[in-house]
Amino acid sequence: MIDWHHHDFAQLVYACSGVMTVETVDNHWVVPPQRAVWIPPHIDHKVTMYGQAEMRNLYVSTDGYQQLPEKSCVLNVSPLLRELILHLAVLTKETEKTGEAERLFLVILDQLKRANEMIFHLPMATDVRLKRVCENILERPDDNRTLAEWAAHINISSRSLSRLFRKDIGLSFVEYRQQARLFLALKRLAKGLPVTTVAMEVGFSSLSAFNNLFKKSFGQTPGHIFDAS
Repeated sequence: MIDWHHHDFAQLVYACSGVMTVETVDNHWVVPPQRAVWIPPHIDHKVTMYGQAEMRNLYVSTDGYQQLPEKSCVLNVSPLLRELILHLAVLTKETEKTGEAERLFLVILDQLKRANEMIFHLPMATDVRLKRVCENILERPDDNRTLAEWAAHINISSRSLSRLFRKDIGLSFVEYRQQARLFLALKRLAKGLPVTTVAMEVGFSSLSAFNNLFKKSFGQTPGHIFDAS
């Protein structure tokens, strides 16, 4: 684990293999292979890696560069951008004299501007009552209590809890639980656990339901992503 810290420059944290989590004060990302987290300057964050995780870091001074992300986000890494990042990481100091690293870096910046953002993160609840619900879901993702049952658990109405989810973290109760289950599933898959076992452990009613949501969120099935990594 790389504990809480920040940089005076932007950072691209690329997951070559395995799974890593990147946390800021407001958000929590679980990043599968072939994705990267963009972190603007001066943002406190920490990184945790799972399974046979391997990452590469790219540090960027954003002064003078336009169209780079202004907020932390997860980016899909194209095959070209992947190879550029990996090649830059192995360049020696000798290449600095030829300008190769600088030229390569500028191409990477162009590719970053074109990279698609992956809308997949787990916002942190600030309301004390909502925190109790969210923490329980993360601890017991297979708990299938309904919104009404959770509302009764914290002594508010179903409508109030539904509004609280939308207002505090910008997701519905169902969306949050789906995201949480996928986040936890990624960590387990990175450890090499069978897909069916993971699907059941995190609360999915069937393997097909898990595969469908996983593919909808990441564009590929669990087997394809982790076999390719």
